[in-house]
Amino acid sequence: MVKKILPMGALGLAAALVLSACGGSGGGTELSGTQAVGEPIVIGAQAPLKGATAYPQSGFGIDAAEYYINEVLGGIHGRPIEVDVCSGDGSPETSINCANGFVSRKVPLVVDAVDQSMGAAVPILGSANIPIIGTLAGSFLADQAGYGKAFYFTGPVSFASLSSMTLFDSMGKKSASLAVNESPTSHAYVDDLIKPIAANLGIEVKVQYPPAAGANLNVVAATQIADDPDVAGVIALPEDACTDLFTALRRQGYQGTILAGSCSQFIERMGAQGAGVVTQPRLWVPLAKESAPPEVREQLDLFEKSMEAAGHGDELSSRSLYTFAALVNIANILNAAGGTEVTAESVTAAFTKVAGFESFAGPTVTCDGKQWPGVPTTCNGQAIFFEVQDDGTLAPVNEAGYVDLDLSVLPQS
Repeated sequence: MVKKILPMGALGLAAALVLSACGGSGGGTELSGTQAVGEPIVIGAQAPLKGATAYPQSGFGIDAAEYYINEVLGGIHGRPIEVDVCSGDGSPETSINCANGFVSRKVPLVVDAVDQSMGAAVPILGSANIPIIGTLAGSFLADQAGYGKAFYFTGPVSFASLSSMTLFDSMGKKSASLAVNESPTSHAYVDDLIKPIAANLGIEVKVQYPPAAGANLNVVAATQIADDPDVAGVIALPEDACTDLFTALRRQGYQGTILAGSCSQFIERMGAQGAGVVTQPRLWVPLAKESAPPEVREQLDLFEKSMEAAGHGDELSSRSLYTFAALVNIANILNAAGGTEVTAESVTAAFTKVAGFESFAGPTVTCDGKQWPGVPTTCNGQAIFFEVQDDGTLAPVNEAGYVDLDLSVLPQS
């Protein structure tokens, strides 16, 4: 008999058993567990894998999650999953084509791998009652899907702006100069969220909009430090661009606080120059493992070993973790819900009942549509911040890890 996946509350024990079976953390890449059998359950995923703002790490996390779910966790209801990935390129046209393909294949759900153009797929998938699920949304429009049409394990797009400005305020920072790739959605994000929230907290924010391809990040760095801001860095840029910008900032003599957003791969490349940089990922990340609760350390070990087994052991970024965690959460929620069939209707029903669920390397989530004002797709609104240490590890800025945010400083609609 094939064992079913344990509910998330029991995952810590399962993780410990798996790790002990393969010699403990850090030893080898082989994971033992229960192999799924039978006809695969095809799950859709839209990932930003093409174009100038591609994040290939999203695809790497999907590969690792397929391995982990199918070879270790025993699949969903004992059956393996097959993730049908449609590569987004940032254009709504591609997103629409992806959505139409998912509808024609009658997938039971679509994973949003933080694709910026996902909003264009919402009406199509919504009409077919196919739920969108992810760690976080790639666009405002995906966030604003009606209740039951989408579920995100962490806060909405507006969450990132509130959390970064909250972090600055808690650190006593009153000026910031930050970069984000040029796009209409970037300007809307800054104008509608970043600047109003910053103004409510008494923080002056200047923003640079480098092109997605061919940006001279030395010039961006010089622009950022011209007014000697309390904080420099990024709202969001691809991993390589983050590293190049932060390196340029340090090379040009900036010793103030750098905001890295969700970027993480700069840490290894920058060495000691990365110390003091602050990050705001949505989840506990591998470099923060030693500061994490025991059950989270076990989960991060499993993520690392699965990435190694999938051939991506050198790509332990936040983006790869986001997609990995989303798929593992999906598998555990559906198995805990019982039943044998995985349909769009059964997936939606299972997610509307999620309450007090301990997500993979993340916060406790409840998908009742009431976790963030005006955004029913959000299942948790807490934030977590980390600071790079001298040895290259990350330590949480707040000892407790996840913290509540003051929603009163959000701009009023």
